[in-house]
Amino acid sequence: MYGGNDKSLERLVEDVLKTVIGQDEAVRWICGFLDAASARSRIISERRVDSLSMPRMGSALIVGPTASGKTHMLKTVAKQSGMLFMEIDASAMTAEGYKGASFSSQWVRAAAALGDNPNKNLIVFVDEVDKMFAASQFREVSPVYDLLKPLEGGIIEGGDGSEREPRFYLDCDRCVFVLAGAFTGIEEIIASRLGISRSVTGFAPAPRRDGGEGPATEEALRAQLTLEDIEKWGAPRELVGRISTVRFLSALGENDLREIVRRNKVVEYRRMLPSGTAFVIDDSAEDLLVANALAAHYGARFINQQINGVFCGELRYQLGQRDDVVGVALTARDGKLAFDLAYGVRKPADEGPDQSEDDVLTASLGYGLLWCVHTYIDAHGFVEETDDWSVLLDDGIAFAAALLCLTARDYASGKIKPAQDYTLAEIALLIALASLLHDWFPHEDQNVDGLCALLSMAEWDCVPTCPLDLLFGQLRNGRRYIPSGEQGEDVQREGSWSWQPSNMVRNGDGLRPAECGGLRRGQDGALDCFEEFMDFSVETRREAVERLAFRLTYCCG
Repeated sequence: MYGGNDKSLERLVEDVLKTVIGQDEAVRWICGFLDAASARSRIISERRVDSLSMPRMGSALIVGPTASGKTHMLKTVAKQSGMLFMEIDASAMTAEGYKGASFSSQWVRAAAALGDNPNKNLIVFVDEVDKMFAASQFREVSPVYDLLKPLEGGIIEGGDGSEREPRFYLDCDRCVFVLAGAFTGIEEIIASRLGISRSVTGFAPAPRRDGGEGPATEEALRAQLTLEDIEKWGAPRELVGRISTVRFLSALGENDLREIVRRNKVVEYRRMLPSGTAFVIDDSAEDLLVANALAAHYGARFINQQINGVFCGELRYQLGQRDDVVGVALTARDGKLAFDLAYGVRKPADEGPDQSEDDVLTASLGYGLLWCVHTYIDAHGFVEETDDWSVLLDDGIAFAAALLCLTARDYASGKIKPAQDYTLAEIALLIALASLLHDWFPHEDQNVDGLCALLSMAEWDCVPTCPLDLLFGQLRNGRRYIPSGEQGEDVQREGSWSWQPSNMVRNGDGLRPAECGGLRRGQDGALDCFEEFMDFSVETRREAVERLAFRLTYCCG
């Protein structure tokens, strides 16, 4: 992408969706818009084309309720694309020449950022524009008109009004302006335009005056938002005419909030704990966090507030008093958030550069699984030998705990050897295989023989790749690699083998990876664990396979 890094549009969307939850369509839209805007900027710069002869493609308006993820999405897109990012709170702006913050002072910052980074473009995120539009109706002079020239494009010059600041020259064709706001009450304007009455008694929406049966819910109405509605709400016609496109962001639903808890909050709050300390959020805490967030209508922000109440309270004091806490579990008791602690010898963290989001997620998942196994053992005691190991496969944690008890026990002391006896690679592989059997294979295959059959596919000396990786690749990519003699003419042939849509179907919900273009991190437990396993070196993976094969033979053979 011109003005950022060299990622393809598809790769950019994929990277953004790793941490932006519940706004898949909006992410694809904003990434496509930024890519097009950057292409326009590149043509103007490289071909010396007059910007007036190009289509306007430098500004967008996002309308979405509080905590729908507008700011988080834009910051993540900027980070992953390599573009510069600057945020402006429009509600705090005053008109040029009046006391307070002005847009001119912001353009000084923008010009300086572009001057220091001649090969990058800048995302100018103007938040809370709806409050500025509303206030402009009661002011004789409004700062909203100071946005008109920048949105027009070209180069603007000026100063912030002080003698100490130098004049700025801002190339607006290297800027992408994204305006955002909640626009509370705009659904009434949309309903009026569509001929839908919102003044009804009871729960059913009134019929449309045009005889149609369109829904009159707030979200359904906002999804039909137009720039005409923005103008009627209070935005000046001159500014609305300069906006290239408009997009509505829906509120985050229950499934979105659950995914945020599982994928984002566990990683974020683990960073607040001492290095080497695991952090998990159990099902009861997740249910409470999501239910309260939905009731409060504040989305992920209220999830943060709830967890902060625990982290800033008694937990903080206990962590300060002890240095043997190796795990923290957020739970719920009597309708309130609480926490449980696990004690032991904390593994010192290796010194090194900051980890990426994927690295942190991987580490969190690995230590979390390892801790869950030892917590299970603490809660249930030693797991004795059983005649039917297949029963335990319904719960990968229970199966892993049983294997560890019977293969790592110090019989002289009657205790389990240190946690490190189970390597992160080994437990990630075991949980991945157990989950794959339970979630994706028929019931008759969900036994130890099936587990051993999957383990036998973990051969990293194979060419072109490991058979087990190809199997999990059907979940990741929605495709399978099979002999081409069975295929039709439209299949891409590669030697005697070819790619075909995967026929795998997840038990329970019937999800087909082939129909959704493959699964991403956080969408399937088996794939998540296997992706972590594949992050280890080939030598570590081989050792984990050998150790796991020994455990299965020792206990189940």
